[in-house]
Amino acid sequence: MVYGNVPPPPPPPQPPNRGMSTGAKIGLGCGLAAALGFLLLIGGCVALLVSSSPDSDGSANPSGGGGDDGGAEGSGGGSDGGGSGEEEPAAIGDTVESGAFAFTVTGVDTGVTEVSDESGFVTETPDGRYVVVDVTVENIGDESGYFDSSSQKLVDVDGKEYSTDTAAEIMADTDSFLNEINPGNKVEGQLIFDVPEGVELDRLELRDFISLDSSAVVDVSGA
Repeated sequence: MVYGNVPPPPPPPQPPNRGMSTGAKIGLGCGLAAALGFLLLIGGCVALLVSSSPDSDGSANPSGGGGDDGGAEGSGGGSDGGGSGEEEPAAIGDTVESGAFAFTVTGVDTGVTEVSDESGFVTETPDGRYVVVDVTVENIGDESGYFDSSSQKLVDVDGKEYSTDTAAEIMADTDSFLNEINPGNKVEGQLIFDVPEGVELDRLELRDFISLDSSAVVDVSGA
């Protein structure tokens, strides 16, 4: 006979876990990744070989149609090259347009040493030398506008820009400083620039009173 509390019998042993161990899982994952990478590599090589095959589209004649088309386009761009870049400058005597104004440069005098008023007694002298441009301006727009000489530029061969000399223009009464022009009317005036001695001139850049359109360019390199 047994006295007192009897402890319960121990639990039966658990059956071993038949699942995959951690090391095996890692090994299997690495193997699958390597196999997938190998398949992708093989697929890329096949695609590269197919694309470089002489029978593939666009490369059957590397020196033929494709090259000829490119050459045609290149030559077309060259003929339109003036269109994609800046337009060729006009010559003295040609009429060029910018917005609502049409400009005709009729003469350029580069050796002016002074300008005077109508009496001839009051004069203005340059710091360097005056370049006096005779220009006709016509309003080809639908509303009146001001011909403002300060919007016009003289550019030398180094790309330096020169503005007009307002004092000299007022002194000489050039009809180019804030002259209002009605549609269809034209005025003849002068632009006076004070430039250093020895400067080689290149071009004039002329704008209308709105100054939103491209400048009208006139070649004055031979003046």
